[in-house]
Amino acid sequence: MTSWNNLKIRHKLLVSYLTLFVFSMAFVGIAIDFMVRKTLEKNIESELKNSTTTLFNMVKTSAAVSIKNYLRAVAEKNTEIAAHYHELFLQNKISEKEAQKRAASLLLNQVIGKSGYIYCVNSKGLVVVHPQNKVLGTDVSEFMFVRDQMKRREGYIEYDCENPGEEKTRPKAFYMAYFEPWDWIISVSSYRSEFTELINVSDFRDSVLSLKFGKTGYSYITDGGGNTIIHPKMQGVNIFKKENVFSNFFKKMLQLKSGKIIYDWKNSEELEFREKLVIYNYIPEYD
Repeated sequence: MTSWNNLKIRHKLLVSYLTLFVFSMAFVGIAIDFMVRKTLEKNIESELKNSTTTLFNMVKTSAAVSIKNYLRAVAEKNTEIAAHYHELFLQNKISEKEAQKRAASLLLNQVIGKSGYIYCVNSKGLVVVHPQNKVLGTDVSEFMFVRDQMKRREGYIEYDCENPGEEKTRPKAFYMAYFEPWDWIISVSSYRSEFTELINVSDFRDSVLSLKFGKTGYSYITDGGGNTIIHPKMQGVNIFKKENVFSNFFKKMLQLKSGKIIYDWKNSEELEFREKLVIYNYIPEYD
């Protein structure tokens, strides 16, 4: 205090203003740091949300195309099978009835996904090939999807179906190809809930893994059982069964289906946990 009192007025003013300036700049610096941090976090979160939406749409579209391609390939292959036996008939090696019987047998021995199958109707709506004998020969033209088959004869159709013995309808899809010599509309069908069995993940794996965020951020896909479908480091691993993996955040993801979670995570090659942010979304038809 004695030293302060002995200072000249201009020195006191200089020290006072300098002190006020330092504290003001410190306050402004803290405020700017806070605002910049919030702005950066908001921009990063917005980028992740946009990227997740892009990824969501890309995977959904790619999976749908993969399924259609699979069903179409099977339908076209079975058209070739029918053509092969029809050619044997034309060469008088077997009767037409036997040719149709052999072709039908090969069609019916194929399983599409878990419980999908191949069947054929003709242009009049009569069932000519079907895994259930009681359906054979019946007129199913009353159904809208069958009328679509009779009209289009080729292409992809989604519809709701109630099979004999079932109490409720289930969403289904099929791809059809037309074999004109026998008037067979060859239809390769599958329940949409089983589409995961038909998806070729390699069709979009590289596109998913190519999305990077910052130095170590990445994109990945898992299913409802905790299996990593696509992941840069834990491909094919079940998160719930892997040792030293803290899966509480993933349980929350499964519960909420879509949103944002901040959690602690440590990769196998790292020594310490770090705080991470995940933006996620859910495709119900593929789980």
